[in-house]
Amino acid sequence: MSTTASNSTLPTVVRLIGTSAVPSFAPSLITISAAGLFVSALVLQSRREDEEEELEAMSLEDDESAVSPVIATILMVAITVVLSGVIYVWASSLADTDVKGVPRLTFDLDTSAGLGGEDPHYKIQVTSNQVELATQAVQVRVAWGTDSAVFNLADTLVYGFSFENSESMVTFADSVDFEGGATKSTFNTGDVIMIRTTDVNGDPIEKMSITISYKPTSADAAGAVLRTWTGIG
Repeated sequence: MSTTASNSTLPTVVRLIGTSAVPSFAPSLITISAAGLFVSALVLQSRREDEEEELEAMSLEDDESAVSPVIATILMVAITVVLSGVIYVWASSLADTDVKGVPRLTFDLDTSAGLGGEDPHYKIQVTSNQVELATQAVQVRVAWGTDSAVFNLADTLVYGFSFENSESMVTFADSVDFEGGATKSTFNTGDVIMIRTTDVNGDPIEKMSITISYKPTSADAAGAVLRTWTGIG
């Protein structure tokens, strides 16, 4: 089905995915490292007196003291424990792909139709993504002069439309995924954001700034700026 005025396909109704955020694994890393060092300190303290006696009895040529094999073994075990914890936390953060933190995406900005033609606009396309983001958690902020406006990609006048059939300054063409027979809306590779480069009076907008941000809906979830362009046009 298409609209009569622009002959553009009407937006597809899809299921939105939930939003979340990746908690920083730095506290876990610090905790594991501290625990390893604490255990090592306890073991070294318990062996201190015995080792002092052994060290006094052991010597190298030129009267240089040798390191006790027992101490070397204890240190090796302690370092192994700490490194194992670090690797475990790091691998766990990579394996958990259900939550979203500070994601990595790349974009292509096409300004060729920016300030001329019948329908001047900028085209932003997602060229690669590390994780899929919830569409309703992605916002686009457009600023020019002393004016600015924020648009949510899941808004009913933004999602699935183009500048030809929506009054919104920002529109979003979703590259919809099909999962288990149902359609799912995510912000990922292939998606296109269109931004009209004229104001409500039809005057061209110069020196436009565009910021794409990820803002989860949960109150305790941290957001992230995905990309910013300044002084366009």
